Amino acid sequence: MAKFLKVPVDSLPDSLMSSDNVVHVYSSSATSVSTRIDYIDGTTTTINHDAQVGYNFRNALSDAIASSHQKGWTKVVFDVSIPSGITISAITHA
Repeated sequence: MAKFLKVPVDSLPDSLMSSDNVVHVYSSSATSVSTRIDYIDGTTTTINHDAQVGYNFRNALSDAIASSHQKGWTKVVFDVSIPSGITISAITHA
């Protein structure tokens, strides 16, 4: 069964993104304002957000991905616990 992360996006409805077939969760620095999820098939999801502190947003996404796969097959949507002070402004799937 497919698994999805649910994240709040500022001024938009919550967004769903796949937590399946993730290769890598990447932020260029500990204070970056963009985090990317790379998938096995070469697609990416880029999340624009407020500056993170010590990779806290990247780590929250990684933790949510791991936790989503520890849940039973009937739990397909998993809420991401967004760190305090982080607001997501945009999500791009490519």
